[in-house]
Amino acid sequence: MGVQMRAKERFRIIIMSSWANIRVPRKRDLSQIPAELRPSVVPRAERAEVRISESFQQSAYDPMEYLTRNVIEEPNQRRDSKAKQDVPVVRRGEYVSKRIEIAPSPGAFELRFQNKSYVFVILRHIKTPRDNDLWIHSYNSIRKFYTNKIIIIDDNSVINTVNGKLFNAEVIQSEFPGAGEILPYYYFLQHHWADTMIFLHDSMFLHRTFTDSELHHEVVFHWYFTSNGFDDPRKITNFLSLLPNHKEVVDFYKNPYSQWKACSGGATMINHDIVVMLETKYNLFTILSMSLKTRKDRESFERILGILLYFEKLVEDNTCSNFGDILQYPGAFQSETNNSETALHIVQQSGYPTAIIKVWRGR
Repeated sequence: MGVQMRAKERFRIIIMSSWANIRVPRKRDLSQIPAELRPSVVPRAERAEVRISESFQQSAYDPMEYLTRNVIEEPNQRRDSKAKQDVPVVRRGEYVSKRIEIAPSPGAFELRFQNKSYVFVILRHIKTPRDNDLWIHSYNSIRKFYTNKIIIIDDNSVINTVNGKLFNAEVIQSEFPGAGEILPYYYFLQHHWADTMIFLHDSMFLHRTFTDSELHHEVVFHWYFTSNGFDDPRKITNFLSLLPNHKEVVDFYKNPYSQWKACSGGATMINHDIVVMLETKYNLFTILSMSLKTRKDRESFERILGILLYFEKLVEDNTCSNFGDILQYPGAFQSETNNSETALHIVQQSGYPTAIIKVWRGR
């Protein structure tokens, strides 16, 4: 009797379990179906409707077409026809939407002033495929006016890119990830490409040629800003303390009566002799290039560069920058100026006198 009851109970449980799960979808086991009766399985990528849909989603500027038409040509990494395996892989979606101008504009010329040679250095960081537009537009804007050598320093980009066939240019992959604004000075010190470096972020573009008054300085900021609530005095002091001959500089910084301004973005026009002097006396670029890692570190470098140049009397308060206070720039730090076209329109509408257009894009 007990055996029959247990059997009935098991049967009831099975029935209830099946009823409870009646609407639960089950994956078919194709192995239970004879091979000749099994449905054909077409991979998604081969389905006609999928292929048609994806054909409409292709960029008008196809990355593989770009790669094959503009073979990467970097001075230290020349490719030949037998070295196709060296061409970097461009993953789907990682393409550039702006075309690199291989040849300079017909009116472009070599920038020289008072017999000094010049090199343009673009600091690049690519976080999204759209960021390619920035460095390409920066490069193209230089080639619109000048034929001088261009150095592109890549700092810790997180996606692949295609450098294209650049004219009189070189790409350097930095070995100090996150060091940012100090890198142009470090590599300028090492390579001495020209007498004077014009340092641009990839978010800066030339709007016109430079005037003689903008070129006659030994060192000059593009823009300055004054000490403000975003300063980190402890971090600045700690970084200064890493440098030899720092005691008087720290005293100067801590003196509330000292006059100095910070260099916006660390971006300057600077002679190689000044870079050598700062390195010889303070080891500024070799020490801090290994120390700067975060955004706050890089913000401290903007202040440190200004402090040292003021302390050494290499800049004067009224002439420390070519284009004034960065906070007076039209649309400064506003998200609507995150592309070059909008930024140019705003500058033209305001009549702001600048040779360099700046955009803001948080990265």
